[in-house]
Amino acid sequence: MAAMAGPPRLTRAARAHLPADTVRGLPPEGAGVGIVHLGPGAFHRAHQAVFTQEAMAAEGGDWAICAAAARGRAVVDALRAQDGLYTVTERAADGADRVRVVGAVADAVSARDEPERFAVAVAAPTTHVVTLTVTEAGYRHDPATGRLAEDDPETAADAAGRPPRTAVGQLVRGLQARSRLGGTPLTVLSCDNLPANGRLLRGLVESFCALLPEREGGPLWEWISAHTAFCGTVVDQVVPATTPADVDRVAAALGYRDTAAVVGEAYRSWIIEDAFAGPRPAWERVGARLVADLAPYETVKLRCVNAVHSAAACLGLLLGATTVSEAVGHPALRPFLVALYERELAPSAAAHGGAPPAAEAVLARLGNPHLRHRLAQIALQGAKKLPQRLLAPAAEHLATGRDPRLACLAVAGWARLLRLPPGERPALEAGSEDIAAGLAAARGPREAVDLLRVHVPALSQGGGRDLGDRVADALAGLEREGAEGALRAAAP
Repeated sequence: MAAMAGPPRLTRAARAHLPADTVRGLPPEGAGVGIVHLGPGAFHRAHQAVFTQEAMAAEGGDWAICAAAARGRAVVDALRAQDGLYTVTERAADGADRVRVVGAVADAVSARDEPERFAVAVAAPTTHVVTLTVTEAGYRHDPATGRLAEDDPETAADAAGRPPRTAVGQLVRGLQARSRLGGTPLTVLSCDNLPANGRLLRGLVESFCALLPEREGGPLWEWISAHTAFCGTVVDQVVPATTPADVDRVAAALGYRDTAAVVGEAYRSWIIEDAFAGPRPAWERVGARLVADLAPYETVKLRCVNAVHSAAACLGLLLGATTVSEAVGHPALRPFLVALYERELAPSAAAHGGAPPAAEAVLARLGNPHLRHRLAQIALQGAKKLPQRLLAPAAEHLATGRDPRLACLAVAGWARLLRLPPGERPALEAGSEDIAAGLAAARGPREAVDLLRVHVPALSQGGGRDLGDRVADALAGLEREGAEGALRAAAP
């Protein structure tokens, strides 16, 4: 007996058959591209693309997005097959879904496989903004210097002239194409969770130009610095990885199959440094905030929301939890997270002029049981994430004579994960297996943390008994008492 066909794919032809509330505000076909976005993963599609669609509905304009994948092409192929359409499901804490169709993406390109098409998109005179969400690791930088990592072979190969495969290399080659056409000023927005991300990206572009032959890189950087504004942003929304069950729920609700579907919380925040070089969408009309100084907002986001996420992930995995909601609801972990937030994280953010929300408000957001945000996804890239999320506030407390033992215990949770046998720890990102192997072979917590200092220089802040020493003490407690015992002792 032949298998029954599944629901048809979501495309423009389906629009007339979809519920009116799901397509309200959908841009008209033919809207011109004004934005090139590098890294159209789930977060971008749930966040910046939705802001852009709403801004186009509020004020019009040719602000459609060319979505460019920096590495793979699965998202590109899915978007092309669906005429750029996809769904965003906002999932409330009670499990109720609000599904909307997003059509802000007018074109999709693989920057790796189609470098010429990507460069043409950046160089187009109608393009006024380039945005990026390539994750912390995608910048391939040295956090200690704020420059490109000198020993990165991929960056070196891009600078040597191959079709670029790194995000910074792709961006620079796109800007180079724009410079050859005498392009108008452009604004570049980094939307990743990195301190001073706009200033950082500017420095990475400059350091990439410095790797080029002088007669090429010097004039190129001169043109970029004169014609390109690098604005910082602070983004916030919980967007877990889409599951097959999420795709099935959309198909059941709409009668159409969406292989580019994303799910996120209803909360969505975007704060943008108001230093644009030219035109931009009316994002401020639909909830984004344009500010002169990002620093207070950035500090709250990194040290209050992201830091709690990381602490919950590293320690929750040790307790056997698999999702954020399980972790923040664990009877041993929740009191610890509240204590970490109220004693160390929120005061450090407030000291920088931020206005931290209440601990319970943060935990209520992160603990939505219907989002199923996997801890293993959050725990990745600890060497890139933890310095600005947990070690920076810890170092400030240490400098003022306070003991940041709770933040150090959270970092020790990550070190403990790395010391677990491969079959017991979550999958690691590329490049971390060697770190984990070294830590697993270390003769005790202190030797393990000393090995980790090479990869996380921030552990050596503080002088005397520095942060690394405190993390080693916490790691010893985790290995001696277990995660639950160490957490109850830290926050009785």
